[in-house]
Amino acid sequence: MAPSENSITPLPHSSPHLKDNETETLKELRRIGIKAGLITILSLCYGQMTVATQLPPDPRQNSWIIMASPYPVLVFTLIYIYLVTWWGPLYMAKRKRELAGVRKLMVAYNAFQVVFSAWIFYEAGMGGWFGDYSFVCQPCDYSQAPQAIRMMHCAYWYHFSKYVDFADTIFFVANKKYEHISLLHMVHHGLMPVSTWYGVKYHPGGQNTFFGFLNTFVHVVMYLYYLLASMGPAVRPYLWWKKYLTKLQMLQFTLVFFHAFQPLVVECKRVPPVLMNWVGLVAVMFLLLFADFYIKAYRRRVKSDHKTKDTTNGIKNGFASGFKNEFANGSCNHSPSKSETSTNSEARRRKQSNGDIPLLLGETGERKLRNIHY
Repeated sequence: MAPSENSITPLPHSSPHLKDNETETLKELRRIGIKAGLITILSLCYGQMTVATQLPPDPRQNSWIIMASPYPVLVFTLIYIYLVTWWGPLYMAKRKRELAGVRKLMVAYNAFQVVFSAWIFYEAGMGGWFGDYSFVCQPCDYSQAPQAIRMMHCAYWYHFSKYVDFADTIFFVANKKYEHISLLHMVHHGLMPVSTWYGVKYHPGGQNTFFGFLNTFVHVVMYLYYLLASMGPAVRPYLWWKKYLTKLQMLQFTLVFFHAFQPLVVECKRVPPVLMNWVGLVAVMFLLLFADFYIKAYRRRVKSDHKTKDTTNGIKNGFASGFKNEFANGSCNHSPSKSETSTNSEARRRKQSNGDIPLLLGETGERKLRNIHY
């Protein structure tokens, strides 16, 4: 029976190929999850062996939720890594489609993140970075002064925002966008809750908070882009600035790197080197991961451009739909003469009579044949 326009199925040998790709994707996600989990555990070990042994904890936050111990933070983060790199993709592999209703949730979530990040950025600025703080050497104020308390609260909410950011990966899994769950993404989301916990617990202000101050500004821009992109194709022509997002993030970590290591060359006795060295090393790691991501993305784009050059009018080489002299090698540049058209029409009628080409009824039958790959 000839296939209809809506019943075109892929080649029989393509299904196992797709299954192999899906299996390989699941394996790669698990490898990424293992690496991200190990880096997260090592981060906590560093914090316990250095920061926790050399600095006194801030007594002003002893009663705050999740600030009593870093181990619940580690457990919660490892559960998140397991869900989005192991259980979640395995569950979604059993479903033919992504989860319904996710798009509306994404719009609401991105809008919330824009407002939440902008508020934290404003609070960090009013807590010191818009005026009183020094960008060279700024010690932490552990007093009960209103500005010091404001910065401490800001640091806590910045730490809390790292748990909210977990939803990024959950949406990727729900939409089966596994290509976005890279090692960079998982290390960033796994490392930040643990490292920021030590910052809030031992140094919730001063030099240490520059990272969060700058990071929340970047998040405002980033989630604004996500918000606009989630609104559909009508908005996408206005998202030409997408390519600058990665550069902005790389610039962020470059600035954090130089700012964190300033106490090594500028006398700043009241800023703990053990904490700032950690911030600087994290910035270097993220900078390298972002650079690796940027290079790989560029290479994929170049490779995609090469493939596009091999395709004309959407018809790839080897899929000429059986039209001799009309779609050879995917090119439609040749306009057949009347005699060629007559010859080709006769050839098609002979092939149809022999069963080589399915006969699609209707006035647009010949055009529909272009969309079938044999």
